[in-house]
Amino acid sequence: MGVVVTGGTGGIGTAVVEALGEDDVVFSYLTDGEGADALVDAAPERTERSAFHMDVTDADSVASFFDAAADRLDGIDAVVHTVGVVDPATIRDSTEAQWSRVVETNLVGSYRVARAAVPHLRDSAGSLVFLSSIGGTAGTVDTSYAASKSGLHGLVRALARELGPDGVRVNAIAPGPVDTSMNDAIVDYLESTDFLGHENLDTHHPDYACSPEEVARAARYLLDSSFVQGEILDVNGGMQFR
Repeated sequence: MGVVVTGGTGGIGTAVVEALGEDDVVFSYLTDGEGADALVDAAPERTERSAFHMDVTDADSVASFFDAAADRLDGIDAVVHTVGVVDPATIRDSTEAQWSRVVETNLVGSYRVARAAVPHLRDSAGSLVFLSSIGGTAGTVDTSYAASKSGLHGLVRALARELGPDGVRVNAIAPGPVDTSMNDAIVDYLESTDFLGHENLDTHHPDYACSPEEVARAARYLLDSSFVQGEILDVNGGMQFR
C-alpha cells in the first residue's frame, strides 16, 4: 500500500509513519529537514520512504507535494493528515491574526489536503484519515483550536457522504491529551489561565495522556477497516463519552 502522511516529523506523524511498517510511505515536513532525513534513513528494507516539503497554508505547495508523492508511489492508496497547530488564548487576549492562523492551518489546510488527495484516492478507492481532537466536541483548549477541530468534523462527514459512492473512505481520530510537545504547550497555557479545558475532564483510565503510538494504532485501524465511514474515532481514555 502506498500511503501519504502529512506532518511526518511531528510526534504523532512520526508514530504513524513508523506504524505503517512494510507499507511504502511518502511524508511531508515543514521545517525539520534533519528529522525528515533521519526518518527516511530508518525505513525498513525493501520499502519506499521519502520526504518532501509542504506548507498546508499554501495551496500550490500542497498540490505540488501530492503530485510528487503520487509519482514516487505510483499512485496513492491512503492519506493520513496529521498537520495541526495550537496557539491558545482566551477570547479577551486573542487576536484575529492568531485565531485566523489556527483555523487556516487546521481547517482550511485540511480542505486543501483533501482537495489535492481526492483525485488520487478516487483512482484507488482509497482511505483518508484526519487527525482531529476532543476539542472539536468538548470545546477544550481554546476557541480557535476547538472551532477548527469542530469544523473538521463537519468536513469529514460531508466528504464521507460525497466520496463514499466512489469507494473512498473518510474518517478522523479525535484524541484527548497526547504526550507531545503540542500538548505541553496546551498544558502550560491551561496552568496560566482560569479557562476550564482538559483539566476539568477526567479519564476512566489509569493514564491521563496517551502515547503518539496509540494514536498511530487508531490510524492503522481506520486504514485497514473497509466498512468504517464518516467516523470520528475517540482515543481519550473515556475522557468524553458520545
